[in-house]
Amino acid sequence: MAGGTILALDVASKTGVAFGRPGDVPHLETIDFRRGDDDLAGLYGRATLWMATRMRDDPPDMVVIEQVVAPSAAKGHTSHDVTMISIGMFGIICGIVRCKNIRLEVAQISTWRKHFIGAGRLTHIGDRHQRRKEGKRLVIERCQLLGWLPDDDNQADAAGIWDWAGATFMGRIPEALHLFGERAHG
Repeated sequence: MAGGTILALDVASKTGVAFGRPGDVPHLETIDFRRGDDDLAGLYGRATLWMATRMRDDPPDMVVIEQVVAPSAAKGHTSHDVTMISIGMFGIICGIVRCKNIRLEVAQISTWRKHFIGAGRLTHIGDRHQRRKEGKRLVIERCQLLGWLPDDDNQADAAGIWDWAGATFMGRIPEALHLFGERAHG
């Protein structure tokens, strides 16, 4: 695929979204599928409605979603509810994208981070919590160097996934770095 638009998602109850043509500045947003309730079915319903509407009204050429961490790999570091949200939303998104016959790619966190920040795993840094925090900080910092201004780490992660997908599947990388505080226009 030589061109087109990419919709990249860092799926969680607060989902990071990056959309646009590789080489341009992505449009970033965070969608909060929580509504103050603990109703898993409600969260799934809101995610389904958002994704189905998005695919109907503004379908991208490709959707890229971050791979879900296997429950066995996260054992002791996550709750049942977080696992259910991650796996359920991953299934919802993938199912809708496939039903719409839109190209779907899955990004492993270590792969897209290696591309975006130069390190897929930060094993040299303290414990799991410190590695997670530092990874998010580095992704936000990289976005800022590119002139992308994420509001939170959800958007920053989606931007990293989007950038990886653009370079990997469309051969496009950002055309400008903003090393001295310049801001992207557009």
